[in-house]
Amino acid sequence: MPSQPPLPPLLTTYLSKQPESSLTLISSILGATSNWLVLRYLYAALGTSSSPNVTIGSDELANGVKRKVVLVSFLRSWEFWRAEAKRLGLDLARLADKQQFAFVDGLSELFNTPSTASGAPTNTGSAVRTTLPLRSQPGTVPGRGPPSTVTAERLGNEGLRQREPGTAKKLHFTGHGVAALDVMEKDIIAEINRQKSSMAEGDEMLLIIDQPDFLLAATGASMGIGATEMAEWVTGLQQHAHATVLTLAADSPLIHNASTSGIQQSSPIETEHAAFAIGMAHRARSVMQLRTLETGAARDVSGVLRISRGGGWTGEAEDNLEERELLYYIQRDGGVRVFGRGES
Repeated sequence: MPSQPPLPPLLTTYLSKQPESSLTLISSILGATSNWLVLRYLYAALGTSSSPNVTIGSDELANGVKRKVVLVSFLRSWEFWRAEAKRLGLDLARLADKQQFAFVDGLSELFNTPSTASGAPTNTGSAVRTTLPLRSQPGTVPGRGPPSTVTAERLGNEGLRQREPGTAKKLHFTGHGVAALDVMEKDIIAEINRQKSSMAEGDEMLLIIDQPDFLLAATGASMGIGATEMAEWVTGLQQHAHATVLTLAADSPLIHNASTSGIQQSSPIETEHAAFAIGMAHRARSVMQLRTLETGAARDVSGVLRISRGGGWTGEAEDNLEERELLYYIQRDGGVRVFGRGES
């Protein structure tokens, strides 16, 4: 078990409560990844309670509300999340068996050809994509229409069906453009609805989408997917959750090259990624920016966490979001120490 509390006191207010329909954007860079912060969101939702008689995974929060989590990850595997959560005292496999947590795998088989409904594989000779699609200059990409309705028959046969313990829903990118996004959207919504089937009125569903920018980079305008389509895809998923947490890369080449004119020609991936990330920041209630120290590496500081209000912050009295900048240190045992500048 980590020596530091799994939920840093300075972050408790930010992690424990998200207003309804809110979007939280976590931006990260190569030297300051977001996985430790996502794990704290998981712990805040699934592993805390004000009552000493309530254990982790009991479905009860301090205010009596039950909360469930669906984690969709495009960059990290189920084994990674399971092992890292275990270090915090969260048994995600057990929580999944209790239908309090669900993992949707957007990495391992994303570009594999899925099996047919009868179970027989299709195109087995070329099931795995060996090269990524060529990225051309972004052109006119048809806008996404409203997300297709998930029929009761589909939910009955796929979404609400109980899978064996330890298995996870795997996403597949099949088709072209918004049609391919719609298929994945249906699969994720089916998983959300499977969790909701045992929820009572007033319970909350937290949706975490980890690094969907990988999907944008791996497809692009040549496959009919751009920043607009990805943004609308996220919006469609948001409608099925109480609150949404989104992680994106914000490395300088991806963001600043696209916004700097007259110096160099930005690539299509830079243009689309910057538009997607900046658009999400304008829609988010809060932006949690992770970056390294400007002065270089330090032995007792891993990085900087800047918490700021996004374009979606309402300014209402009950939505009091304090902006601040903190330092954090990730320990070898998985613990994280969060502190202000000048604190030891």
